[in-house]
Amino acid sequence: MLYYLCHFLHEQTIGTAWTPFFFSLQRFLGYITVRSAGAAVTALLLSWWLGPRVINWLQELKFGQDYLDKAEETGGLPMRVIKKQGTPSMGGILIVTVLDLAGLLWAQWNALVVLTLLSVAVLSGLGFYDDYMKITRQNNRGTPSRVKLAVQTTLALFIGLYLWYLPATSTIGAARYNLISDIMVPCYKFPVATDAAALGVLITVLSIVGSSNAVNLTDGLDGLAIGCTGIASFVFLVFTYVAGNVKLASYLQVPYVPARAS
Repeated sequence: MLYYLCHFLHEQTIGTAWTPFFFSLQRFLGYITVRSAGAAVTALLLSWWLGPRVINWLQELKFGQDYLDKAEETGGLPMRVIKKQGTPSMGGILIVTVLDLAGLLWAQWNALVVLTLLSVAVLSGLGFYDDYMKITRQNNRGTPSRVKLAVQTTLALFIGLYLWYLPATSTIGAARYNLISDIMVPCYKFPVATDAAALGVLITVLSIVGSSNAVNLTDGLDGLAIGCTGIASFVFLVFTYVAGNVKLASYLQVPYVPARAS
C-alpha cells in the first residue's frame, strides 16, 4: 500500500516541486530490502501494542482451555512445569492480524502475495474453527482429522494448479523455468526433472499440508507452538528474500521469482 501510495502521489505531483521527493521515495520503497525491514519492524511494533490487548480480550471472553490437552490426557510430558489450563486460546488472531496488516502496508501486490494471504486466511479460519469447537465442547477433539485434511488438500491443490497455469510462474528467470513442472533443488543450477507437472503439484500439496499439520501437531504436543513457528517463519523469510532478489537467487542458484508476478 505504501509503495502504491507513493506512486499515486508521484503521478499527481508531476511538474511540481514535490516530484523529485515522491520519485525518490517510490524508488526507495521499491527495494525488497527496505520493504522486508519495514514489514518486520511494523509487525514487531504491532505485536507489542496489540499483544496485551488481544490477550486481555480473549481472557474477558473466557476463550481459554479448561481441559487436558492430548499430551496430558495420555500421560505424556510428566515434567511440564506450566499447565495449559487457563491459557487463552485463539492467539492466532493476533498473528494473522499483524501479518495481514504488515503485508498490506509493505508488499507489492501480485498473484503470489494474494495466494499467500489466501492460504493464511483459509488455514487460520480452520484453526479458529478447531479452537472454537474445543472451547465450546471443553475437550481436545476439535475438528475431525478428515475435515482438516480435506480443507488443507483442497487449498494446496488449488495453489499448485494455479501456479502451474499462472504465466508469471510458468516462465521463471532467464532460463524460462516453470515453478511447478520443473523440479529444482537448492544450490543446483538446472532442474532435476522437467515437464513433471504431476510431481510438482504433488510436492506442493505435501509441502502445504505437511507444514500445516507440523504446526498443528506441535501445538498439540507442547501446548504452545509459537517458538517453533518463529523459527520456521525466519527460515521461510530468508528463502523468500533470496528468491525475490535477482542477484542472490542467481548466486545461490535458487529459482528467481519476480516481484511483479501476476
